[in-house]
Amino acid sequence: MSTIKPSSPGFVPELPRRSLDIPGAGRRGEGAVRSNVSDSRRLTVGREIVLSGDITACEVLVVEGRVDAKLKNCQAIEITPSGVFKGEAEIEEADISGSFDGVLTVRGRLTVRNGGRIQGTVRYGQLEVEAGGEINGDLQSATPAKAEAKAAAKAEDRPTATP
Repeated sequence: MSTIKPSSPGFVPELPRRSLDIPGAGRRGEGAVRSNVSDSRRLTVGREIVLSGDITACEVLVVEGRVDAKLKNCQAIEITPSGVFKGEAEIEEADISGSFDGVLTVRGRLTVRNGGRIQGTVRYGQLEVEAGGEINGDLQSATPAKAEAKAAAKAEDRPTATP
């Protein structure tokens, strides 16, 4: 029985059968939102794809195309340099390298990368803006300690009713 060697003209290499077998598959660039989430809870809107509507109960939304939506009950959003999101998002973590236009509430960390642009109303727990990142609009910290301190200060300023 003869064997075909890799240098032989009839040699056909074995191709990977799953994306996990492809070197580098499923890996995002440095700084991307990282999660130990199964792919079934990750929604990726690819380049040149347009999605509109309500998005709920996904763990991570990755925007490479265009999304016009209201995003709730999701853990994280990643907008890549080619991605555009218009609408409302209430999430735990955001990593913006593309464009966001609308109302963004990030309970945890908001990262705006070089080339990332946010326009609209932004509430955040922690904020990191790289050189070249932009935020235009209403920007306000939403950390619980600051909110409690503001509420306490307002309560002290109010006149109390005397019986």
